[in-house]
Amino acid sequence: MGIAHLQVLVALAPDALAAWAPSDRRRAAVEEAGAQMLGGSLDEALADFGATHVFIASPVHTLVSIALRVLASGVRHILLEKPAALTLVEGHQLLQAADKAGARIFVGYNRRFYASVLTALSLIEASSERIESVVFEFNEVVADPAGPKGHAQEVRERWLLANSMHVIDTAFHAVGLPDTAKSHYHRSAPLSWHAAGGVFVGSGETLNGVPFAYHANWQSPGRWGFEWMTPSTRYVFRPMEKLFVMRRGQFTMEPVDIGDEMDLQFKPGVYGQNRAFLRGDLSAGLVTLDAAVELIALAHRMAGYEM
Repeated sequence: MGIAHLQVLVALAPDALAAWAPSDRRRAAVEEAGAQMLGGSLDEALADFGATHVFIASPVHTLVSIALRVLASGVRHILLEKPAALTLVEGHQLLQAADKAGARIFVGYNRRFYASVLTALSLIEASSERIESVVFEFNEVVADPAGPKGHAQEVRERWLLANSMHVIDTAFHAVGLPDTAKSHYHRSAPLSWHAAGGVFVGSGETLNGVPFAYHANWQSPGRWGFEWMTPSTRYVFRPMEKLFVMRRGQFTMEPVDIGDEMDLQFKPGVYGQNRAFLRGDLSAGLVTLDAAVELIALAHRMAGYEM
């Protein structure tokens, strides 16, 4: 994700741009992307460069500790990769630190900025209809019985939050999060690397009164996807980068032209997200840290994680 951010930032052409990593392993990729690689410790790099905006794309279990160091350096504009924290305790710790520093932290749920999602929202608004129900799947393709490779144990143990929350957030963001009193979550079939479960099903109603249902089976073939239903149209995101519609009275799935040039040129959704962050455009759909902490709480309910 760090390189994906850099490629977009080079295209957005800020006044100055540099990257830092704890080792030189990524130097060639950073310089190929067109950015300067800072040396020394993180504290030294922040002091020498004088950054006003920082993107943090470190391993998930290090996001909080690095964000706290960046806040301590005086940076007040941070885009932190999702899920921001692995526990509610850490999430609230980060919220308190940001509030004390007077900083604004946003969290990188870039799939909200897919051309497919933005196009569907525009079409729904133009139709003067509303989304009346939602269904989504967050199947995870993990071939290794030991779990996702290249991730720390604490990340694998909270994989629904660390990875699946991308599709969950995107499915819900147009209709509101679940109403706890009106929603039900079931999990079963624990895995050796994810004791919370490998099969997840649930349903309920969002705080905005929209019914929803979901399913995931991490031991069976499948993919991420979701559908928004209005009275006249079913908007289908499978894969999420594409948009198909089914009209009332028909069974055919029509592909929709979504104008996804930037999603093809860069990692999908990252260009729009990063541009909104640099411009401070809150109307674009950026996920605030407060909202990300609410998503952490939702993941805890869906998977039964300890808070």
